[in-house]
Amino acid sequence: MKPTLKKVLFCLIALIGDLLTSFMAYYFKLPFFFDTEFAVAITFYMGLGPGLIVAACYNPLMICWLCIYTGTPFSFYDCLYTICGMLIVCATWLFSRNKKEFLFSRPLTFLYLLIIATVSAVFSFTSASLLDTFVLPLFKTTTGFSAFDNFSEVLREFEMGTFLSYLVPRIPLTALDRLVCTFAGYGVYWLMLRYDDFQAARGLSLADYED
Repeated sequence: MKPTLKKVLFCLIALIGDLLTSFMAYYFKLPFFFDTEFAVAITFYMGLGPGLIVAACYNPLMICWLCIYTGTPFSFYDCLYTICGMLIVCATWLFSRNKKEFLFSRPLTFLYLLIIATVSAVFSFTSASLLDTFVLPLFKTTTGFSAFDNFSEVLREFEMGTFLSYLVPRIPLTALDRLVCTFAGYGVYWLMLRYDDFQAARGLSLADYED
């Protein structure tokens, strides 16, 4: 398979994977988003560019799907959460780009995955809270599918600042989600490597047969 075609195909598969697992989490009301594990996997496997493409395409498509499913009017503001997904990809790439270190040993890989989950969680809940604090008022609307609005309103009744009222409820759920998606993404990445090994072994076997 040509490299460009392979990238396009794998990015498309990753995008569909994130859409399906995210909708599953929404439908079954699971306590995490489960929306970036394939973006993480493609970042591990192909680097920053493909990961950013998957993350950038995911959010608008997911919002459209949920709007159709629930009958909710489309919200352009919700699409801005794409920034969170792209920051997650950047954090993933930052700590995994050196594969010699990242895959040096199982304990070191585990440590890197924990660091990626932690840093990406901080990037995610901070950026989302900043958006809700400073950008959401400009739209004069509410978020269409936020799981945190009710909690934020309660915290503001206790005179908590706007930014903290958005930030505090996000921390536990986002931290859990980043752990699940980061390690799930690594699992998908591991399967991709095994697929490459299989393809390489198959190529060698065919070459031996032809000889």
